[in-house]
Parts: sequence; structure tokens; C-alpha cells
Amino acid sequence: MVSVTDRTAEALRRWLHERDAYPKYEDSTALWLNRQGNRYEGYSLNRRLRQICDEAGIDTENRDVSFYSIRHSVGTYMAREEGLAAAQAQLRHKSEQTTMRYDQAPVEDRRDALNWME
Repeated sequence: MVSVTDRTAEALRRWLHERDAYPKYEDSTALWLNRQGNRYEGYSLNRRLRQICDEAGIDTENRDVSFYSIRHSVGTYMAREEGLAAAQAQLRHKSEQTTMRYDQAPVEDRRDALNWME
């Protein structure tokens, strides 16, 4: 099972309650639907994410802003802070080899770990 913060869980609870008021969700299990009542595609979600960044005043020039980049950052952080097993579970990877791509521990951290083991 994937973990989310308490804040995210509460926001999802509120949205699920609100979405019941929209007829286009009656026969859908999708979390979000677009104006036409269809599931969002990746490119349209990423475009919306960039719009949200613009509205929030977040500079996205020369930055990879996408849902994948967020996922990759979470995986990298989880691997560094909690280990590869935690990252694998959070990202729902079947293969440990897939999760290894997120193991980007800095050289200094690896050196410190080796020094600690001496």
C-alpha cells in the first residue's frame, strides 16, 4: 500500500466528498475527469501542473516539471532516507532493479557509511 501524508489524505477525503455532487462522476471510478468527462492523459495533467506553478509564481524555466519528475524525486528521497525497500514499496515496483535507479546517494554519504563500518 502506498503512503500519503495526513494533509494529502484529508484533501482527498474532501475531494471525494465533493466529487459526488458532479454528475459526470456517477459511473466513474476516476479520481479526476476533464471537462468532457474523460480521464486526464499524462500530457494534459503535466500541462495543468505547469499552469498551477505559473499561478503560484513558481519559476519552471529550465526545470523538468511533470508528475514523473515528482515521482522520481519522491523515489530518490525515499531511497536515501528510508532505504530501497521503502522506495520500492512506495513506488509499487515489482523489481528491485527498477528501484535501483532511484538510489542516488551522494558520494559523501556513501563514504561516511563506509567510514562508520570500519
